[in-house]
Amino acid sequence: MRPLIIATGIAGSGQATARLAGLLERFPAEQRLATRPGEAAAIAAQAVGRYDPLLAAGGDGTVHEVLNGLYAAGAPGATLGILPLGTGNDIARNLGILSPEDTFAALEAGASRSVDVIRIRPGDHSQPTHYGLLNCGLGFGAEVVRRTTPLVKRLWGKQAYTVGTLRALAGWPSPPMTVRHDGGVFEGRVLFLAAGNGEWEAGGTMRLSPGARMDDGLLHITLIRHGSKLEVLRNFTKIATGAHIHHHLVDYFPTTHLTVESPRPFRVQSDGDVIGEGPCRVDLLPGALAVVAP
Repeated sequence: MRPLIIATGIAGSGQATARLAGLLERFPAEQRLATRPGEAAAIAAQAVGRYDPLLAAGGDGTVHEVLNGLYAAGAPGATLGILPLGTGNDIARNLGILSPEDTFAALEAGASRSVDVIRIRPGDHSQPTHYGLLNCGLGFGAEVVRRTTPLVKRLWGKQAYTVGTLRALAGWPSPPMTVRHDGGVFEGRVLFLAAGNGEWEAGGTMRLSPGARMDDGLLHITLIRHGSKLEVLRNFTKIATGAHIHHHLVDYFPTTHLTVESPRPFRVQSDGDVIGEGPCRVDLLPGALAVVAP
C-alpha cells in the first residue's frame, strides 16, 4: 500500500503546511490536510486498509489524533510515521526522530519498531477511551496544557511549557487523590501526577521521566505530594536533568496500570491534549504499535 501524509495546518504555530510543501518537492507522497480539531483522527480511521504507513505531519497533537484514528478503526492496522513539524515534537524526539528527513530515511530503509501505547479509560463511561504515546497527566498536567495556549507557544517556542507550568502553579489547589498502582495505594493531596512513556517532554526541555523508554513495557509515574509552592519553584529547574525525582516530596516508580480518583473534579491530558475528566484508569499496552523509526 501507498503511504499517506496527514497534516495539520495549525502545528508549529501555523507553519507546518508551508514546511511540508517544501518537503514534498523532495519526497513526493499523497497527503490530506486536516483543518479542524478531530479531522486528522477521522482521516486516519478512514485510511486504514487503504494506506500504509500513515505519516502524521505536525506536532504531538497531530500524532495523538492519528494514533486515536488508528484505534477508532479497530486495533492499529497500519504503521505510524511521524514528520515532526510542531512546537514540541516530543514523541518524535523520544523515538530518535529529530527531523522529517529521519523518517523518510527510515522509510527508505524499511526500518520500523514496536512501541508501547498508553490507554486511558475514564471512570465516567460517557467519555471515550483515549490512547497516547508520550504521557498522561492527571490534574496539574492538564492544567499546564490548558495554560499553554497557542499564543504562549507563538511567543515562547520551546519554553512555552515552562511558562504554562508557572501559570498553572499559581492557582493550583493540590486536590486529594487516591492513586492505585502495581505497588500499592497512595492517598493524600497531590500537586502533580503523571504517567510517562518517554524521558523527554516540553520540547526536550524537561526530563520528566528519567530512564523511561517507549518500548520498556512500563509506565513511569511521577507523583509530587502537596508542599510549599515556593519550594517547588526553587527546585523547578531540576526537571531539566531528571534530578527532581530525588526530592523528598517526589515519588517516582514504575507500574503497568494506574487508577486515580478524587472527590474534586480533575482534568486529564495525554500527549499535550486535554481529553476529558477523571476518575480514570491508565494502562500500558506493551508493543501495541508499529512506528517508522531508526
